[in-house]
Amino acid sequence: MRRIVSIFALLALAASAPPASAQGVYEPLFDTFNFKFEASWVVTRTTIRLDSELLGKGTTLSFEDDLGLPDKEAVPSLSFEWQFGRRHRLGVRWQDVNRDSSTQVLEEIEWGGEIIPIDASITLGFDIRTLAVDYTYYPWVKKRWAGGFGLGFRVMDLATVLTADGVELEEQINGTAPLPYVNFEYRRIFGERWRFKAQAGWLEIKIGDVKGGQYIGRLAGEYITTKRWGFGAAINYSNVNVDWTGIESPIEGDVLTAVIDLDINDISLYFRVRW
Repeated sequence: MRRIVSIFALLALAASAPPASAQGVYEPLFDTFNFKFEASWVVTRTTIRLDSELLGKGTTLSFEDDLGLPDKEAVPSLSFEWQFGRRHRLGVRWQDVNRDSSTQVLEEIEWGGEIIPIDASITLGFDIRTLAVDYTYYPWVKKRWAGGFGLGFRVMDLATVLTADGVELEEQINGTAPLPYVNFEYRRIFGERWRFKAQAGWLEIKIGDVKGGQYIGRLAGEYITTKRWGFGAAINYSNVNVDWTGIESPIEGDVLTAVIDLDINDISLYFRVRW
């Protein structure tokens, strides 16, 4: 969290350097700078398989259906945008979904070469921390609408703690997955106070031990109350597929691979500080 706060502080300092008059005012289609504070109702679906190079494929687990992890969670989200020219925007969004569960398994589970027997008591902690940074260039800027495209980079920190019958398993999925994407955006104003925005992104790529792809989408509507304030609602869609090799195994000479399919969707209510 300290690292996230530092990033936002540095961006705010950089954004405040040029005077607003020099940057131009693009209201209400764009804000020169803004911070957004969101209350997000997150719905997740997590399917994970942990394979062993020596022992073969593991059991495909739905963390929500098989291990009782909550599939709905209310969390805060933060974002920042800087329109640093008529056609250039930098955006940052941060979200942390932290869940845990306790359950009794109904079938035998093979997890990274270790067998978890039927009726074993399992506790699971699973934390997904996401930081997304994207740049958008707008070749089309009209009086009431704008369209653009750019590049984004989403960093996902995954932390798993899986315990069977009170003993923490050595095979865990912990690490950082860097996932770039191509970003497209359309925004439009209705009247003088209503603003609508749609975004879509996609890319498949391999970076080091991580190979994966992602689809993202966003629809947002906002009412601009005053020169400094606005509020609205948004729907966010995200699907990530990752094959993560090179995970350390407790068996000498073995290598583990995590196969992850992750949906993180949310409905957010927010207010925006704008200037």
